[in-house]
Amino acid sequence: MVKLSNNSTPTIKGLIYQFLVALGKCFELQAGETVYIETYGDISILGCNDTVQIESKFYKENLTDYDHNIWNTLNNWLKESFPIDSFSSLVLLTTQNVKSTSIWFGWNDKNIAEKLQILQNAALKYYRKKSSKDAKTEKLIQSVLNEAKFERLKIALKKFVIDNNALNDIKYYKYIKETHAKTIPEIRQDEFIRSMLGYVISPQTIDNNWSITYDDFRQEVNILAQSLIDTTTHFPSKIRLIDIKHEEYNTNPFVDKIKQIEYNEVVLEAITDYVQTKELIINEIITSKKISDSLNEYEETLLKRHNTEYRKACRHCSDNRHKIIHSQDFYDNMMSANDSTFYIYNSVPAYFHNGMLHILADEKEDFVYKFWRPRR
Repeated sequence: MVKLSNNSTPTIKGLIYQFLVALGKCFELQAGETVYIETYGDISILGCNDTVQIESKFYKENLTDYDHNIWNTLNNWLKESFPIDSFSSLVLLTTQNVKSTSIWFGWNDKNIAEKLQILQNAALKYYRKKSSKDAKTEKLIQSVLNEAKFERLKIALKKFVIDNNALNDIKYYKYIKETHAKTIPEIRQDEFIRSMLGYVISPQTIDNNWSITYDDFRQEVNILAQSLIDTTTHFPSKIRLIDIKHEEYNTNPFVDKIKQIEYNEVVLEAITDYVQTKELIINEIITSKKISDSLNEYEETLLKRHNTEYRKACRHCSDNRHKIIHSQDFYDNMMSANDSTFYIYNSVPAYFHNGMLHILADEKEDFVYKFWRPRR
């Protein structure tokens, strides 16, 4: 589908990136510090010795000599309404790359005089251009280099650093999760980060001058973390499948073993549980080593239970005339005996438990329901 010309996705992604950066800075807060959003600019960190003002930019293009991300940011910091003396660092955080031929290359290693000379040379070069001048750019350059702002500009240049080629939104989200969600069960880490991001942009937070203190943030983190840890008993949602082609599984060993006990009325349900369980394992479980290891332990528990119950049932089934009926009873008992735990879940859905039994029956030759002979 072709996107419309008025598609606002880039703008929205830029906002989301700003909020992700703000969330990252909230996680890094120390006692007594506060993160402010859209108060003095994109993100401000106050209440510490190294107070920081951050302007976050999410762009794919390289940072050019006359990029508005820099000139407009500088211009905003030079306004009388901006409390420049309150910050020890002024940071332009951008996903843009700085080429070696750019005037911004090596910017952070320059002293105030060198930075000022770079701006003046860029302005002179721009004024000499005979074509392709942009009125907005020219106005920004004139404003930044206005003689009335000269002393203020020197203060800004002393504090101004460019943090370029920063992590993009996807990588930054992953970084936050891997760094700050370690204590959360793996299957709930995304939920934890999304919930904390929701806290950062919640109406209550915005109405509170969009400021987030260390104490308030830590309290929210602790409450949410404990809740997720305590309630990580909910099994992953069942993957809804439609149009399962049951006939494709009629020759599978697990189906044949059900037919051996002449229990055809449960075949469709068994196939459905088998397919649903397989899909969940592929999409949710094998992606995590911890859960995969726990699945192996769960399989071993089911296998041992089957072997034990099968031996016991065989000992009580000496009547060959009712062997099929007793085998069907054994099948039903196995399907209903769902009291094993898996991973950190307190309960396992019946379909998954039964699906795992069918998987074992499919993979292991001696995993059967029909009584042949007592096992020694």
